Amino acid sequence: MKHNSLQNPRASKGSLSNPPQQIQPDTIQAIQQLDTQDLPDSNPELVNSDITTAKPPGKSKRRIWLYLVLGVGILALGGVLFRQLQNNPQETPPPAVEPARLSVRATEVKIQPLQKFVFGDGFVAAVRGKHLTFETSGTITYIKKVNGRELREGDFVKAGELLAKVDDRRLRAELAQSQAQTAEAETQRVAAQAGISQANASIEQAKADVIREQANLEAAQDAYRLAKSELKRYEKLFAEGAISTSDVDVRRNQAKEASAQVKAAQAQISAAQSQVKSSLSQLESAKSQLQSTRATIASARAGQNRSNVNLEDTVIQAPFNGIVAHMNIREGDYWTTQRLQVTGDYQDVVDSVPMILIDPKAYEVRLRLPAFDGTLVRPGQSAYVVLDKDMSAASTAGMSQETLLSLARAKGRVFSVSPSVSPGERAVQVTVRLNGGMKKVRDGERVSVWLAVENNPRALSVPPDAIVYRDRKPHVFVVDKEKQIVKLRAVEEGIRGISQQEIKSGVQPGELVVTEGRNRLVDGTPVEVVNSGEMGKK
Repeated sequence: MKHNSLQNPRASKGSLSNPPQQIQPDTIQAIQQLDTQDLPDSNPELVNSDITTAKPPGKSKRRIWLYLVLGVGILALGGVLFRQLQNNPQETPPPAVEPARLSVRATEVKIQPLQKFVFGDGFVAAVRGKHLTFETSGTITYIKKVNGRELREGDFVKAGELLAKVDDRRLRAELAQSQAQTAEAETQRVAAQAGISQANASIEQAKADVIREQANLEAAQDAYRLAKSELKRYEKLFAEGAISTSDVDVRRNQAKEASAQVKAAQAQISAAQSQVKSSLSQLESAKSQLQSTRATIASARAGQNRSNVNLEDTVIQAPFNGIVAHMNIREGDYWTTQRLQVTGDYQDVVDSVPMILIDPKAYEVRLRLPAFDGTLVRPGQSAYVVLDKDMSAASTAGMSQETLLSLARAKGRVFSVSPSVSPGERAVQVTVRLNGGMKKVRDGERVSVWLAVENNPRALSVPPDAIVYRDRKPHVFVVDKEKQIVKLRAVEEGIRGISQQEIKSGVQPGELVVTEGRNRLVDGTPVEVVNSGEMGKK
């Protein structure tokens, strides 16, 4: 039996990289030979030292030695293994440890309608409204009665109805005087026109007389020329002794009569022409008189119109169908035009006018936007009107596109955009005409108006919190659901909504993007999504 073949484990030296020492093969062989070899008789002291009983027979002795040697071998083998484990504990492979994961929150990339908004504050005003006032001072003697009571705010009135009136007796007297002056001037005008007609008739008659006398003159001149010719012929015959002196005298008298008739005709023509001139003068006088009467009539009518206007200034009539928005007068009050304020605070103006009438069928909101927002606004763009109190509640709870649409009391469209920028405020005035929900707003109410300047009905959207910037370029951390790590991806931004950002490229619908905890992440970081609920805000 070769006990010295087992090596002492204390003598074995090795590094962390050396494998565990193996049991020597001769030791194993010595153990296996114990079944076939007889124990030697040359060492009875060793046996006697371990066994105190009487010596058994030879077969029993061999069996005892077999068990004894086998036990010693097992103990030696265990000791070797124990020493190796103590000397090289680092060589034992450590158990697998799962890497630490960062907790993040993530949301799903969705396709949804998205709009970009700009907003501003303004006041609701009726498109058609009128400040109704008296233009003359006086005691208010009448206010329209509605069901036995005086007119008041909220009452509906029809176009043309008399709403209020001040004392107009003095003005009615002035109107009557103006009307009398007008009537007198009309009478003078009729007389002047009659004189013109008479002068025209006289002129026509005188012109006819001139024509007749010119005809008589021509006849007289013909008779004179004939008589003169006959006189010359008779004088020649008398010189020849063919006729007597009496015959010549007859012809001479005829010539004188014809000459007198010519002169008489010329005198008649002159008289007729003088009559024409006289008639023309009468015509001019009649025309001057007519012109004077026309001026008198114009002056009288102007006075009459002035009196009518003054009377109109004493009454208030409804210019259109509408509702009384403000009522500041009562029957019996004394109204003075000095009470009216046209400048200063608008509330003071409202309180100073007798009444304000509005048409509740059409409202608008005028607002001022910063110049850089004003460049995005175009006529026809959609507008959403939110009351001040609702806006405050939404700001506290967090505004989103769905919240805005649910809070909008009225809707409308951009009616006009001023092409100029106000020098002081550097703002652009925008007018929005309402086309829905007008019964839910009131004239003069302060509201916030949100204008949809861009729209994409199928925008790939993520919360703005999902965007991180690397080298001034937008990126998102996308969660790899299988490997439970994040991947950093570059994206292209689109429309910026109220609470959602459009992504034009870089992600796909249904992917998860990190919204909280992204500042601790790098590409490939292991993560644990603590909630991936869809945030659903725009």
